[in-house]
Amino acid sequence: MNKQIPWWPLRPRRTIALLVLAFLVAIELITRLGLVPAVILSSPNKVASVLWQIVVTGKVFPDLWRTTWEVVLSVLLAIAVGVPIGFGLWRAPLLGRVLEPYLVGTYAMPLVLFYPFLLVAFGLGATPIILIAAAMGLIPVILNSWAAFQQVPDIYFKVCASFRCTGPRRFWKVVFPASAPIIFAGFKLCLIYAFVGVIVMEFMVGSVGLGFRIAYDYDGFKIDE
Repeated sequence: MNKQIPWWPLRPRRTIALLVLAFLVAIELITRLGLVPAVILSSPNKVASVLWQIVVTGKVFPDLWRTTWEVVLSVLLAIAVGVPIGFGLWRAPLLGRVLEPYLVGTYAMPLVLFYPFLLVAFGLGATPIILIAAAMGLIPVILNSWAAFQQVPDIYFKVCASFRCTGPRRFWKVVFPASAPIIFAGFKLCLIYAFVGVIVMEFMVGSVGLGFRIAYDYDGFKIDE
């Protein structure tokens, strides 16, 4: 049997890198030719130069530090709440079937809309930002944890029963390792959603952070900063 030769010689990663490079080159040409005003679109070369400048001067680090610890706290809070809820839905299948449509619906809901209520309750500061970001990352943790526990093979529990491995020992020795890949996939989604939530909330109510800095410079037309 003849081995089929692919029509594209480059590997996927190199292809992606080539596409990104071509996109940056196209943007650079568009801005240098003046086809788009600099207020709307800056050249990649200029963006890289300004980024290097704010890193060297240390201007970005206070905002970066604030955003980083807000994201970390949001992810930790979502994991601490989401994994036990996913485990509880697995242990109570009827409750899980009842709540599943609501969880999926909440997953598609823009939770940022609830920030005025949190502002009334907690005021300005990091607390409403962390809570909204944690809520955005909570649903994928719950759904992935629940799905992960459901996919543990029944033979594992039979083996545990034969060795009299029950309770917390069964969970930490068998259930959690078997479900860990899907659970950690939920953690990745949680990190992405929490980061987006923090940036968006800093856009609207933050006084420091990367989101605040981007919005402040954008509103002030500081294209060189």
